[in-house]
Amino acid sequence: MGEGLSRRITWASPRVRQRARARRTAIEFARDLGPTPPEEWGEIDQTFFPGGYFKEYIFFHRGSKALIITDTIINLELDKIAEPWRTATKLTGMYHPHGQIFFGMRLPLLLQRRKAKAALRKIHSWQPDRILLSHGRCFDTRADEVIRRIFWRAP
Repeated sequence: MGEGLSRRITWASPRVRQRARARRTAIEFARDLGPTPPEEWGEIDQTFFPGGYFKEYIFFHRGSKALIITDTIINLELDKIAEPWRTATKLTGMYHPHGQIFFGMRLPLLLQRRKAKAALRKIHSWQPDRILLSHGRCFDTRADEVIRRIFWRAP
C-alpha cells in the first residue's frame, strides 16, 4: 500500500455473510460487528436494533451528530420509482417526507419490545441532528422529531 493510504476493512452484521453467499455477492468481510463498536472507530457509536432477520445496527457519528441507518428506515422518493413498487411503497408508508420502519421489521419489533426500547433510549441519548439513510432521502434537520414520530410509536 502506498504511503498515506489506509487499509479498508469491511464489517458484517450478523447473518450478512450468509446473505452475501446466498446471493453470490463477491464481497469478503474482514470482521464481524459485536455488541460494542470497535475501538478503532473512535467517534462512531452503535446500538443493536432488534427486528428483522439480519439484525440491524444503528450507528452514530459523534463529530457530525449524524445517526446512520442502513435498512431500519425507508424514505423513498415516489417520483424516482416505477410501478408496482411506487404503489407498494405508498401502501407501506415508506416514502418521503414521511419515512417509516421497514415493513419487514414491524412485527418482529413488536415481539422484541424491551430490546427495542433499550435501543431507542440509547438513540435518544445521542441527540442526533440529522439522519443518514441507505434507502431513500435523508433527514437533514429535526432528527429528534423524526425519531419520535417513527420509532416511539413502533414498539
